[in-house]
Amino acid sequence: MTAEAMTGVPVRGWKEQLRRIGELALLGIVAVLVSLPVVTVGAVVATLSTAVGHWADHDDLPSYREIGAEFVRRLLPGVPVSVVGVLAVLVAAQQVSWLRAGVVPGGGAVLAAFGVAIACLAAVVLLAVPRLAGGGWRAALAGGWTDLLRAPVAGLAALAVTGVAVLLAVLLPGVVLVLPALLVLALHAVHRRLVLPRQR
Repeated sequence: MTAEAMTGVPVRGWKEQLRRIGELALLGIVAVLVSLPVVTVGAVVATLSTAVGHWADHDDLPSYREIGAEFVRRLLPGVPVSVVGVLAVLVAAQQVSWLRAGVVPGGGAVLAAFGVAIACLAAVVLLAVPRLAGGGWRAALAGGWTDLLRAPVAGLAALAVTGVAVLLAVLLPGVVLVLPALLVLALHAVHRRLVLPRQR
């Protein structure tokens, strides 16, 4: 009796595993290119989450025609998310700069508190990403906040995997092209391992 017959799980060789990872890497490259206008970032993230969720559930990506249709459906609702996200990043960066330069009073204590607040908000957004596979940004963000309160370790895990991705992007700039779908897959894994069990 083969291992596949015993476990019910397909046994994959290294070539098949490489092909499957290659699919996600290619999807990541497409995502980076489509995100270049910036206002499309919200739609790209939502579409990536849907495609990667399908990949995790069915062991294969949807067709690129289906992915394209999903992107078009997500485009307009994603524009305000993209704009608000970019503005939030710029404001946060400026505030950190002012705090470090002493322009805003408070020093290290305020900077640390601001850093914790930013980390919490980032965790909410990261935990919301897997929820985009089944809904819109508003419901996903509300769910991400609930997930953070219910399972803080999931927020820490989401920040950790994102930190690793950012570190790889800094150390190996070319890798940034293949990281988006792999990062979304890691966030889905965090959601399934650390969030879903708390909901049962």
